[in-house]
Amino acid sequence: MPLKFELLCINQDQQKKVKYTKPKYLLWDLLITENLWKSEPVICEDSLELSDNAQNIKLSIQPFDMSKMVTGDRSSSAYYIIVEGDFDHLEPFRIKLIDELKNSGFNYRQILIDDVSNQIAINIYPLINKIETLLRKYIVKFFITKIGTDWWPIVVSKDNIEKAKTKRTNETVFTSTSKIIANVTLLQFDQLGKIIYSQSSIFTKIEDVISKIKSAVDLESLKQEVVEGNYAKYFKDTFEQNDFQKKWEKLTFIRNKVAHNNYFVKEDSHLAKELCDELMTIINNAESTIDALTLSIADKEALIKARNEIEQEEQEEEQSEQQEVRISEDVEEGDEKLIIPQNIVKKKTYSALSEDQLINEIKECSKLPKYSEFIGLKSFINYLEQKGYSFKSSQALINLLADKGKIEFYPVPNPFSENNTTAIRLIE
Repeated sequence: MPLKFELLCINQDQQKKVKYTKPKYLLWDLLITENLWKSEPVICEDSLELSDNAQNIKLSIQPFDMSKMVTGDRSSSAYYIIVEGDFDHLEPFRIKLIDELKNSGFNYRQILIDDVSNQIAINIYPLINKIETLLRKYIVKFFITKIGTDWWPIVVSKDNIEKAKTKRTNETVFTSTSKIIANVTLLQFDQLGKIIYSQSSIFTKIEDVISKIKSAVDLESLKQEVVEGNYAKYFKDTFEQNDFQKKWEKLTFIRNKVAHNNYFVKEDSHLAKELCDELMTIINNAESTIDALTLSIADKEALIKARNEIEQEEQEEEQSEQQEVRISEDVEEGDEKLIIPQNIVKKKTYSALSEDQLINEIKECSKLPKYSEFIGLKSFINYLEQKGYSFKSSQALINLLADKGKIEFYPVPNPFSENNTTAIRLIE
């Protein structure tokens, strides 16, 4: 089935004399435009058609009725132009035709049907869908492996998190019913890319950098921690040095054209394939090196600090909401109204431990009869939570101290299960 290209062209310029008072005059003008045709076109004035057998192109003209227009010049020349042909010939023909109509004085030109652009978009979409799915998989795998299930608020900006929340109801089976964790799937294409090329440093706040400068022993150690840490170096080597951002932004431009049914030329298809191939190589190579990356102690400290700050902000927001006076009812007495505030149930807040505090808590805990034989990991974290310390922050800090060699995990037989209990102790 031949592809169709249809457009409406109108000469609305009141300063110019109407050039084509009859459609056959426009037909003849197109006939003698040599750059449109590969062979001598066959003209049929009765049906207002031109055919070029060499490129299998058929063009027809139909008058467009302007007599009922409310605005504009009703005497303007206005026509539908319909072109049919195969992809390879129709694709360049469209552009040459539009240029000719522009040069002929048609100052209003609007495409109504463009099967060529539609075909290109159909070919491009699976490529973009595949590369977007691949990056989503990589993002989830990397950040859960290196940070944990709390990675989302640490890595993604508040603004993008809020935008993602508004899209939860776009899909009724998986996301709106909370059957799955739907975070990266709700981000826009460009936001996905920004997650990657915004990871230039784990130290996102200037005060963190200043703190590292003050505590640095020498310039080389400072560079290793802030500028050349394992985290920053990983993203630089795997993404930045391979022009990931530039390529992703180019593909985003094409992807947006597909999403909005915009117009395409053949070169767009070639560029999309080239970009997707290159990006796929970058992402696959990055995924293959995930396990080889070991975050430095400074990287881990920065991540824990960022996580604690987010938790603190969330608690402060909840407290602020609780402090708002909620009115239960208005009681009228004469001309006055007594406003009775509803009792507010305050949610318990938790704080984060420092390293010294955690070590002291382990020492104090070991003195309790309950923990005389060993300190179970889960039991200890629950003990800390009862004392007002954040469960997740304590867990992260314990992992960090283990990486620093200050505490160790060891198995203890569990009489109630085949699986051992994990216990912790200080390394003297």
